[in-house]
Formats: sequence, C-alpha cells, structure tokens
Amino acid sequence: MRAIGESLVQLVAVHGLVTVGTAGYWWQDAESGARLLRGDATGVHAVDVPDGPDGLTPLTVHPAGAGRPVVMYGHPGGDYGYLSELAAPDVVLARRPSLVHLARVPSATGGTVGPGFVYTGFAPGARLDDPPVDGLRVAVHRSGEPFAYDRAVDLGDDPLALVTVEATGDPAAVLVRSTAHGVTTQRLLRLDPATGRPGLTSLPAATTPRTRLLLGTDRWWHGEALGTPRAVLRAGLPGGGEADRTVVFPEGTALAWAWGTRRSLLLRTVAGRGAKAAEALYRVDGDTLEARLVAGGRPGDSFPEVAASPAADCALWLRVSRRPDGTAAGRMELLLDGEHRPRPLSATAWPAPLPRATRYCTAGDGNRLPVQLSGTAGPVLLLEHGGLTALANAPLERALEELTRAGQLTLARVVTRSLVPAHRVPGGERGYNDLLHAARLLREERGPRRPLLVLGHSMGAVGAARAVLLEPGLFDGWILRFPVTDLVGFPRLGIGRHWTGMLGDPSHTDQLKALTALSPLHMPLPAGPLPPVLIQTGTYDTRADARHGLRLADRLRERAPVTLSSYPVGHVERFCQAASRRAVAEVTAFIRGCPAVVRDLEGASQ
Repeated sequence: MRAIGESLVQLVAVHGLVTVGTAGYWWQDAESGARLLRGDATGVHAVDVPDGPDGLTPLTVHPAGAGRPVVMYGHPGGDYGYLSELAAPDVVLARRPSLVHLARVPSATGGTVGPGFVYTGFAPGARLDDPPVDGLRVAVHRSGEPFAYDRAVDLGDDPLALVTVEATGDPAAVLVRSTAHGVTTQRLLRLDPATGRPGLTSLPAATTPRTRLLLGTDRWWHGEALGTPRAVLRAGLPGGGEADRTVVFPEGTALAWAWGTRRSLLLRTVAGRGAKAAEALYRVDGDTLEARLVAGGRPGDSFPEVAASPAADCALWLRVSRRPDGTAAGRMELLLDGEHRPRPLSATAWPAPLPRATRYCTAGDGNRLPVQLSGTAGPVLLLEHGGLTALANAPLERALEELTRAGQLTLARVVTRSLVPAHRVPGGERGYNDLLHAARLLREERGPRRPLLVLGHSMGAVGAARAVLLEPGLFDGWILRFPVTDLVGFPRLGIGRHWTGMLGDPSHTDQLKALTALSPLHMPLPAGPLPPVLIQTGTYDTRADARHGLRLADRLRERAPVTLSSYPVGHVERFCQAASRRAVAEVTAFIRGCPAVVRDLEGASQ
C-alpha cells in the first residue's frame, strides 16, 4: 500500500464504503480515475487492485480480515460481475455486493478447512454478456479451490426471489435475506464444521423494505418503519432470549436508517426541516442501550455515505458540513467500537450546497409534496432521481449545480412516491403523478413563458413521462435517463422480474389493469405534438434494461423530436468513466439547445 498525501489527490466523490476489523475502505472517484483507499489508525493508504480479466473494471472489492481481498470485475455501473481470487483457477458470475467472509469453510475437494466466503451468484458457466435473471443462488466457496466446486445452499425459495447475504457478529453465521412478492424471508446460515453442509434457522420475516434486522455479537437489533414517523428501534439478546427493549432517542429525532458493528449500532437521524434540517449519527452500545450523539447535529450536516458491518469493530462515513461562510467540507471519519469520538481520516473540498427554497403542492390524493428550488434564472428543470440518491448520480448533480451557480438554470428537486405497487394506487394517483402536480406549481409560479423541462432517472422517468403525456402543454422539453417505461413487460427485461413485489405483477389480471394504466409505454398518446425528448440508455444497465428506452423512443417518433442515445455504462455513473461524462454533457447541451430555451435567450438579449 502507498501512503496518500492530501495534496496529491482531490476527491470528487466517494462510494462503495466497507468496514473490516478496525479499518474502513472506500472508492475515491475522480476524472483521473478511481482508486481504493484504506483508512485506519495509521492514516490513509491506497490499495493495489489487480487488473481485471479481458479489460473488465473492478466493480466491488471485498477485503478480508487476513489475506487478499476478493474482487468482482465487470462493466462500469453494472449489477453483475466475475468474482475472482488469485488462488482460484476460474471465475464465477455473481451479483454484487453480496458476499460475506468466513474464517472456516470445509474443503469441497478433500482438502483442509480454511478461509472462504458465502456469496450470491449463478451456476458455473453463466456469462456476463447475458446474465440470467433466474437461478440466483447462495453458494459457499473455499478460498483457493475452483468455483466450479462451490456448494449451493437450497433455500427452497420462489425462483424470482432476490437473495442477499449479510455478515453477523457470529463469525460462523451469515444472515440470508430473500425477497419475493413484497415479503423478505430471513434465515441464519451456518456450516456444519465436519461436512460443510449448510443449516438454516428461520428468523422473523420483514414485510416492508423499511425493516432492518442486524445481528451483532451481544445484541440483535430490529428497526421497524425506518425513515417514517413511526420508526422504532428495539434490542434483544441473540436468539431471542429475552423480550426486546425499545431504544429511546431525543424528542423530535426521526430515525432514518441503521448499521450494525460487532458490539454497537449506528443510527442516522434527521431533526428539523428546510434550511434548519440537520442529520446526525447516534451510536447505541449493546451493554447500556444508551443513544449517544457521535457526529453531526448542526444545520447543514449530512452523511451521504455510511458503512458498518456486524463482523467489524468500526463504522465509516462521509460527513459533509456547512462552514459559517457558506462553503462546505467533506471528511471521511472512522469510529471504533468502545470509542466515543470519530477519527478524521481525510478531508476534501466539497461543493457548497445551493440555497434551497421549499414550495409545496398538493397531489391528487391530498398529500403535500415538497418542491425544493435552487436558483432564480434560466430555464426551470424539474428533477427526480427515482430510487437512487443524488450522490449515486454525482456527475449529473454536479453539472446541473454548476449551471445553476452560473445563473443558467433553476433546479427544482422532487422526491416522489413512485415506488409503490401499482395495484395499491387508488385511481392511478399516489406517487405516479407527483411530478405532474409539481410541474403545475412551477408553471403557475414561473409564468407561461419561462421554459420548463423535466428530467427523470430510472423509476423517476415513469413520473416524468406520465407528466408530459398527460399535459404536454406544460413542458418545453423532457429527458429520460436510463428509464423504466414498460410497466407491463418489465418482468421480461433485465432483472425486472425481481421487482414485481415492489411495482406489481402483470401476470395477475387485476394488477395488469393497473399497470397498463400507469405505464408510459401503454398510455394513450395525446393528439397534438409533444415537446423534444432526450432518452439515454446504458448498454450494461441490468436494472432498467435498454429496451425500456428503445421501445418508448420508437413510439414517440410520430409525435415528438426524439434523440435516443446509448452509452457503455450501467445504471449508476462515475466521474472516472469517460462515457458517463459524455452522457452528462449531452444532457446539459440538450437543455441549452432546447428551442424554447434558445428563444428565451434570444429574447433576453434583444
């Protein structure tokens, strides 16, 4: 490893945080390239990652407590890749980032017991060029032996289940989570020390994605309804030996999400609203169950990336703080179990947050929807990321913020409720038309002559496309990035069949009717012309398959000027990818070149 001087590297973004033992790992992402960093009590060091096979790039790295890390290589931003380790003679197709190291794994070839790991992947022979969407399995691998000899774990699950594995505080046990039809089955996996055969113990199921079960060494933590006003955290003994105890937090503190270490729990909380909103991190020790503030809590504080593992002795996070002069600073921090103050690892310049003014509109079901506005000049861009965070699309966010700072754009951010099963949407309203209601508010406030565009990414594209197709006269342009557009055929596209519990199942007649009514690809087209549209797809996008965008583009060509572009990227973009930067540049060029924007600029110059 090489020591990193602060003057040598300027961070642009970070992602892929992992904790191992008393150290934290993260990817530094810059236009000059991506590198893996390790932070501990000795400082920050760069970790050498071997070149991938056939020119593939590292997607994730799974460091071990001892020995070499396991690396997954694939296409940038992809969901699948080849697991590779130097001692193994072959590779296996797996889904990232689901892998858990074990210290003792019996040999599958007659050798000795030794280190290995449990992972989610596919049977030998599966190819990255055409990753299967069925047959996702949990498998056990003994390091150094061929992947072809890995033992599959018979879960007896629905073939469409989306399976993940998570570490626990027990070095010989793995938490297996299997989600199908909106319910997550949870089981504890242990290997027989003599035969290596896996044994499964059932745990309480999770009926909502906001439920979190974390299995530490001394405590099992159970968070319910996290991210909602009803959130609660309970702690119990391993195996349920006593009644769970509720953990108390300061009044007015909302519990957003939880991460576990070996002997404690880390909670991200939110207090206040608007400009006074502040995120904070609380640590709950397993012995006292006392919630202690360890970071943040001041207006403007945020923690966009956090990582911890019940198999590790620390937590790692990116902290972004607002300075008194309005600028911002980013810093990686590490908190060890047993310590009460985090250790600063590295600091970086961070874009100052744009001032935001919040407006509220009323959706069709009466829900008050916040619309956050930045900037006052230029065209208005209504933005929805869908199921991803802004940091996951950092290149796009930074480019749009630069336009806003230059007085060339007014940015309107909305977080809608589109990730709701269609058959549970009364009258086709809740969530799926939120962007339309926000656009009506913006048009009313900004006037009929101010150019208004809408941009939707992933599931955000559903709301963006619906808004334009329902009321095309509101908009002067629209942008769909790596979109979902076919809510009827999505189970046959990419890994779409794993999302039927979240979106609805078109194989059921009642749900098919609701999905057809909501699907942009199946909505009736308006009689008149539509505004210009830019549709971007990713060659390696397995979440929102490129055919979503292709099919809608073909359908729209009779009504609108369509620009359809494909880039060799996955669903998530990075600064280090030249293709990602080109895709973002096309978005900003489309905004500047939109006919209504050009006319507005010409009118202002006269």
